Amino acid sequence: MTKHKVFSKKAKTNLTHLYLNDKNMTKISNIYPTKNILVLYLHNNQISKIEKLNAFAHLTHLYLQWNNLRKIENLDTLKNLKQLYLGYNKITRLENLGSLKKLEQLHIERQQLDGTVRFEFDPECLCALANHLKVLNIKKLKLANIDALEPLWKLEILLASENNFKSTDDITPVISALYSLRVLDLVGCSAQRDVHYREKVTAAAGHKLLLLDGKMISQSTRNFIKNFQTVKLEKQRRASEKPKTADTTGTGSKSSFESVSERSSGGGGAGGFVDPFSAVLPHQFPGNSLFQVSTRRQPACTRILRKPVKSPLLTKTMSANFCDEMATFRSNELHPAATVVMLQGKEIKAGTPPVYKDKLRAHRKIQSLPTIDH
Repeated sequence: MTKHKVFSKKAKTNLTHLYLNDKNMTKISNIYPTKNILVLYLHNNQISKIEKLNAFAHLTHLYLQWNNLRKIENLDTLKNLKQLYLGYNKITRLENLGSLKKLEQLHIERQQLDGTVRFEFDPECLCALANHLKVLNIKKLKLANIDALEPLWKLEILLASENNFKSTDDITPVISALYSLRVLDLVGCSAQRDVHYREKVTAAAGHKLLLLDGKMISQSTRNFIKNFQTVKLEKQRRASEKPKTADTTGTGSKSSFESVSERSSGGGGAGGFVDPFSAVLPHQFPGNSLFQVSTRRQPACTRILRKPVKSPLLTKTMSANFCDEMATFRSNELHPAATVVMLQGKEIKAGTPPVYKDKLRAHRKIQSLPTIDH
């Protein structure tokens, strides 16, 4: 008997999971608390109020789904609670969870509410859960938007299927703020009918989103989103540049040609810059002209510089030919009768000067003589 008693005491003290589900309980009572109990199952009962759980300080998992609960309360002492299941009840507001600093999973799906009552979120409660909540289950709560979930920046899994999201605009602004989101479930929402639904949601969630509506996001979808965003930014840039080009052709159309002409005419003074195109091109263009002058100043005339000859052999040949031609020219002046021209090392004989040159010289001498009046 003593051995059996000792064994029963050890079994009680080492108990970590306590199963009290499906017992038709209406109240939480007659539960012997121990420090080792970590998981408490109270689901599928008739419990209408959360109470008498102050002694379970080490509790990490609490299952209270499928009951008649109408309010979240009396959970402040459960400092070590990590997972809380409150689905399939009659709760109308998410509140009184700010003291649970280790809560990582919250399941509050499918509340059995009337058509006139809508489920609400307490902003202070969500702000308190923002630093540690990772999984949130809000399925079938008839939500029109999820704007209240924006503070949950550490949320990794969001289960929000079968809600009243009519378009992706009700989802994407908040999803873009959920920086750690990896899994998103929106099955059964009207937003799925939008054009490019997956692309829009994936683009809003960023590169960390891995699973959308139970399907992995492929690399082709990410490439499409990347190209789509690039084209969209390019269109926005072009649209922003169009008004600027229109302004330059209107009242403020003082083009580079006009500014250069002003400097060349009066502004520069003596020795100023002269625009070579000022006599050809007009200084002002009409509004419907084909010429569109930009505000950025362009050089009026660019001088094309010839490249120097870099071949040493060609330079030496040209200089030698030039010296030969100069020597031949000087010898022709000294000895006009024997005119020999050197061209690329070959002698070419030249005849006497043409006759018309002698006549021209004689005519010049006659005109230079003084006239004698009779």
